[in-house]
Amino acid sequence: MKTTLIYSCLSACLILSSCTPAKNPEQQERIQEFPVLSIATQKADLFAEYPATLQGEQTVEIRSKVDGYIEQVYVAEGTIVSKGQSLFKIDANSLQQEMNNKNAAVLAAAANLETASIQTERTKILVEKKIVNSFELTSAKNAEQVKKAELNQAKADLSAAKSKLAYTNIVSPINGVVGSLPYKIGSLVSSTSAIALTTIANTKQIYAYFSLSQQQLGSFLSQYNGQKISEKFKNMPQVSLIMQDGETYRSKGKIETLSGVLNAETGAANFKAVFPNPEAKLWSGASATIRIPTQLNEAIMVPKSTTFELQGKYFVFKVDQKNIVHHTPIDIMDAVTDKDYLVTKGLITGDKIVTEGLGNLKDGMKIKPNPATPK
Repeated sequence: MKTTLIYSCLSACLILSSCTPAKNPEQQERIQEFPVLSIATQKADLFAEYPATLQGEQTVEIRSKVDGYIEQVYVAEGTIVSKGQSLFKIDANSLQQEMNNKNAAVLAAAANLETASIQTERTKILVEKKIVNSFELTSAKNAEQVKKAELNQAKADLSAAKSKLAYTNIVSPINGVVGSLPYKIGSLVSSTSAIALTTIANTKQIYAYFSLSQQQLGSFLSQYNGQKISEKFKNMPQVSLIMQDGETYRSKGKIETLSGVLNAETGAANFKAVFPNPEAKLWSGASATIRIPTQLNEAIMVPKSTTFELQGKYFVFKVDQKNIVHHTPIDIMDAVTDKDYLVTKGLITGDKIVTEGLGNLKDGMKIKPNPATPK
């Protein structure tokens, strides 16, 4: 009886099972929809940006050549000065005394030389009259030469003393703008002071220095026609300067030189761009950004929002023919727009990438692609 009951239950289960409809595969695995962008080449007006350091056309550190206290400061920070204009006055009392002593030494040496010369002439007469022998004349001449040498040395010492005294009046060696003034009246300065009295910068033209790595250098120069570097410079476009506050300097600049030797520590090449600065709005020592325009006829551009960065490398989620996504590394160029990256490696025309919801994707995940809505 029990056995019959068991068989009856099993039969009922089999019947019910056969009557239940099979699940749809899409019900078994919920496939999410994601917007997908098809890659195509396009014309693009781009720009590359590099950090730059600004320097005046000529920048000179002003240092004291003598030890002493600052008596006067004739200029203020930011003052426009001319070549030869006085900047500082160093206490000259001790040097004035030294010069007076050296001058007295010159007078004494001159008197001694005159006495020696008279003695030589007298001895010469005595030798001619054969009162003394020629040895006395030779001795007198030698003594005269010694006194002459002493006079020359005294004059040289006096000249050095005058130079030191002149160094107490420190003047500008160039036309330019005065920098910071770390020393005030009464400060003790010397020729070995670690900090300069000030700097004078000629900023009628500003040099903007920026660097490219060895890898960047080749692709950068290959954009421009010319066999020689000088020819490539002529074909380079004018460049812009972006200030620290984000403002674009109104005058364009021109890239003029490239260092002939790579930096041994960084492996970078240094470029110099020149900007006019007639209104002195650019300051020597400031930081800025060089913006270099470029135009490409067949560029692969992807929105920045479609990429993600991992350990310094950029990735996108590429969709294969089975609608499975794969995180794919890409190489991007320095040249960019505000919204897009220029892809140089990792994507080709016809590839498809996911444009939104990247945080919900995993490598190897199957999706339902929808065409991305242009923005």
